[in-house]
Amino acid sequence: MFKKFIFSLCFILGFTSIANASIDTKDPYKMVTAVAEQTFTKLKNNQDKINDINFRKDLINNELLPYVDVKYAAYKVMGTNLKQTTEQQREEFTKAFSQYIVATYADALGSYKNQELVPPQYKKVADNESLISVKFLIREANKPDLELVFKLRKNTKTNEWKAFDMIAENISMLDAKTSELSPLIKSKGIDSVIALLQEHNKKLSSQSVVNK
Repeated sequence: MFKKFIFSLCFILGFTSIANASIDTKDPYKMVTAVAEQTFTKLKNNQDKINDINFRKDLINNELLPYVDVKYAAYKVMGTNLKQTTEQQREEFTKAFSQYIVATYADALGSYKNQELVPPQYKKVADNESLISVKFLIREANKPDLELVFKLRKNTKTNEWKAFDMIAENISMLDAKTSELSPLIKSKGIDSVIALLQEHNKKLSSQSVVNK
């Protein structure tokens, strides 16, 4: 359950508007550290609500998702299938994929048990950088530290940074979701996959769409 919690938290972190003006989205190290720390703080301060699925959904939607580049991630998941989609289909898939992130992982946050977040040492990022990786550690008593690498990209028009992927134990969450959904899009079509995601989201299930 601990690993499930970590993967869920980090996938969300590793993936549209900025919700909190106090977070410096033009400095990737400050941004991702602040988002992670405020999320862990709310989990620690609301232990009595951890079993409430609506609390966990709200936490994901309000504290994490605003700093995730969902559109970029969704387009990466569609891959070469993107060329065969209309603008409306891309918008509908992005919306369903965003909800899929929340629906799939909200229940996993219920396994949080006061794990410690160890933030990275701050580094100044050069102005010409547009892709970086930031490493955290998740620490739990009597267990080895789990190394987490978040991948972030800069919007060159706004200079704002957002996360789009994370790697834990050599597993890329974006690659995992691409492997799950891209073949379905190719074989069933984008509309069918959108419908599958929407149905999955209604059930708030942690089960993979592929296993349905």
